[in-house]
Amino acid sequence: MPLISAAVCPHPMMLIPDIAGEASGEWDTLRSACAESVRQLGIPVFNIYDKSVSPSEGAADLVVIVGGDEVTRSFDPSGAYGSLRAAGIWWEYGWEGAGPPQPLPLSLTLGYWLMLTSKPKGMITAAIAYEAVSFVATPQECAQLGRELAGRAERVAMLVMGEGSTSMPAEWRAREASRARDFDSEVAETLARADADALARLDLREHRIPTTGRAAWQVLAGAAADQRFQGRLHADPATDDHDYFVASWTRHRADR
Repeated sequence: MPLISAAVCPHPMMLIPDIAGEASGEWDTLRSACAESVRQLGIPVFNIYDKSVSPSEGAADLVVIVGGDEVTRSFDPSGAYGSLRAAGIWWEYGWEGAGPPQPLPLSLTLGYWLMLTSKPKGMITAAIAYEAVSFVATPQECAQLGRELAGRAERVAMLVMGEGSTSMPAEWRAREASRARDFDSEVAETLARADADALARLDLREHRIPTTGRAAWQVLAGAAADQRFQGRLHADPATDDHDYFVASWTRHRADR
């Protein structure tokens, strides 16, 4: 059974109020947009104290969090936890599993945090998987990984973490403002249309901008290939003060 839903979010550390500190309010709008996109995934939960909050028919059996990193690798869900120590910040989140501890990279750490803070109250009843994809993975490798992830369960939801030109150095963005603007505009249109084919071709276009989101987005393209989704853009560089993308892709329940 194919992918049933996807959320696309960025991974700046400032989304976490404890990290943003006094500047946390400046990130409220983006944080809310991310939370809404995660809620659109329809993550199934069970709340023993609230019977109205329960897994719904057609909800995901598996939630996969995908994000860029230096290498492509999987993380054991029983030991995975959020951590910013690699960025020099002593902040950790989660890890109550029985497996050996495995700190997640930045993109997956923010995805893990967003998932747990944005879902309805209760215990997630779907399985969780954490997949890092190399920033330099080819479009073909990304597509293959996406197909493999989408085939792991009968109904799969995907939280895709990545950023556009805002992840490039400020000097580059100032020098290549036109290229950055064109690239971000194309990505925004592609995400809004839920156009998996166009997303898969990003690296073949003239832009060739090595952003943190390209590989993760193309994993989504592979997972969503040959399927129809309704896209919704919650934020993009044209409307967001911080120049990030937030989007939802959903399938009609009748198609699931």
